[in-house]
Amino acid sequence: MENKKTQHTPKYPVQTIDKALEVLEILAEEGYQEGLGISELSSRLAIGKSTVHRVLDTLSSRNYIEQCPDTKKYRLGWRLFEIGNIIPQQRNLYNFDIAILQELCNQYQETVNLGVRVENSVVTISKVSPKASLIANLQIGARESLHATAMGKALISEMTKEEIKQILGEGPLERYTTTTITEIDSLMEELRKIRKQGFSIDDEEFSPGLTCISMPVRDFNNEIVAAISVSGASIRQTYSKIENIKTGLKDATDKLSYFLGWQGEIGETSETK
Repeated sequence: MENKKTQHTPKYPVQTIDKALEVLEILAEEGYQEGLGISELSSRLAIGKSTVHRVLDTLSSRNYIEQCPDTKKYRLGWRLFEIGNIIPQQRNLYNFDIAILQELCNQYQETVNLGVRVENSVVTISKVSPKASLIANLQIGARESLHATAMGKALISEMTKEEIKQILGEGPLERYTTTTITEIDSLMEELRKIRKQGFSIDDEEFSPGLTCISMPVRDFNNEIVAAISVSGASIRQTYSKIENIKTGLKDATDKLSYFLGWQGEIGETSETK
């Protein structure tokens, strides 16, 4: 199972380990039903049967693979499942490297927020602000509207109309400013636009004088689990600056998504899928 984001040539490869890992990958790709025998693995690996047997014996002793008693073929073992289940505990939205947000803040000198959906609101769970700037007055733990904020719209951008109605109701939606979207049909059109372009913008829809741009964060299931936004005074958010922010924001959301196990291509946008 090749992951193009992490493939590289090691400086000092250990061939035995490399072959053992290759065995696991082959069994994951092709041996999901009955498993594979020594001859099949020998052919796929282009190494002798005796070498394959030694690799299999070692992996079996640690329960990373097992031999089916009926067919005598090999398949993945439960030890891999046990280890795999630890990964989400080590990689989640509460123990990621805050430098991902800090770098974005430093680059554009604007407030950077990380938010998740909680029921019918977006809740900010992490925030980094520039030392000297007119910043968005948004506190960690604060709840804001899904339909009127950039993070909120990014979080619900892939939901169906029925799902949106279950969360927000039939409408009309609460109005915060003169530019707030208040009708469900208008919101759905906005979400279609967000899916196509890969980012959302809150142009003074929640707070007068405040503009935000946001992109979604995905997990190992390719599901949207969070969003990162860059927000600041509207007067500073020129077209040129927003275009630049989009580049940095994409890099930040890619990094955090990758940390959470996302398997997409770095730099990929909705327009290139």
